[in-house]
Amino acid sequence: MSLLSTLKRLLTRPERARDRPRVAYPSPRAAVLAFLHDPQWGARVVEQSEERIVFEYDGVTGEWLDDPTGDWLHLRFRDPFTEAQQSSELAMYEGWAAHCAQHTLFRWDIDEQAQEYYGDAFALFHEQYNQLECIWGAFNSAKLLREGSNRIAMGRSFDLFFGDRGAGNSVAGSLWRWFDSPAAPKGTRHLKGTYREEWFDTGSAVCSVMQEQWAYYARIAYTNGDFQPYMSGGEEQQLRLYRLHLGLQRWFPRLRNFVIQTDNPENSGANETSVAILVSSGTDAGPIFDRVFREFYGQVIEITEWFNFDFNPKTAPWFDHSIKKPQRRDQRQSPVRGIPDAKENR
Repeated sequence: MSLLSTLKRLLTRPERARDRPRVAYPSPRAAVLAFLHDPQWGARVVEQSEERIVFEYDGVTGEWLDDPTGDWLHLRFRDPFTEAQQSSELAMYEGWAAHCAQHTLFRWDIDEQAQEYYGDAFALFHEQYNQLECIWGAFNSAKLLREGSNRIAMGRSFDLFFGDRGAGNSVAGSLWRWFDSPAAPKGTRHLKGTYREEWFDTGSAVCSVMQEQWAYYARIAYTNGDFQPYMSGGEEQQLRLYRLHLGLQRWFPRLRNFVIQTDNPENSGANETSVAILVSSGTDAGPIFDRVFREFYGQVIEITEWFNFDFNPKTAPWFDHSIKKPQRRDQRQSPVRGIPDAKENR
């Protein structure tokens, strides 16, 4: 390569995250305060305490919530009910499912007293190369609650690493490589793929990894149609299932579990159990993928064992339990649980 072409390549290639110093703080609260006190962002404090900071950035109001472990950056965004959702419980739950399906970075829940939905974004904090970029990404995604399209300019190309080796130019692409590598849990194997989605057999079930609208996050999802026939029943049956799935989600702080509602009868009424992974550019993503997936997979196993053992003809006589495969109780790993209900498990 000639000197001229080398100089041209160096001068024209996009600035990468690791071309700049790492941006890291001792705690999520310290990172949020640094973001707020830097005048270049124009963020404004609305309310502040030791465990909660409400602030506005780029026209979006969000809040930081303290994570007792100190491991997670936790940001929350709220969206009020429509008039229809205020007056109909079924419409309220349908709105919850729509938020889960459309705004996939967030774990959505319902605050009936405040008459609003709230979506939580999480990022494993200390492993991030640029912790402030996770705040930018969460606010960027939350802006779609009010606007049809948007994009925060990161000012550099997006690139992740496995140690010192390049991993990919998106979280999804890097996850695909991780699942197809020796770093993935033993027994994981690639099944099939498309331009935007790859499927992997993880031992007891098949998960998919989806490319989302932005490079900074991806979603790992398990789906099943065990409850699908019952969603075609009347309103009370549908409400029972919505409450059940929201109750299951509330067992775990970062899990997403909801009913899929689409115009396609093949998957409408199925349920998705998923987790979103938010990562900043320049990060060594391997440790984040490993921890998030192993925690998530353990929760999937717990829900599966609950379905096989605790969700039974005595506790759920309305369900056809003959579809289940025989299970050995001595192989169960999780504790016995009852039937969750969103009305009782807030």
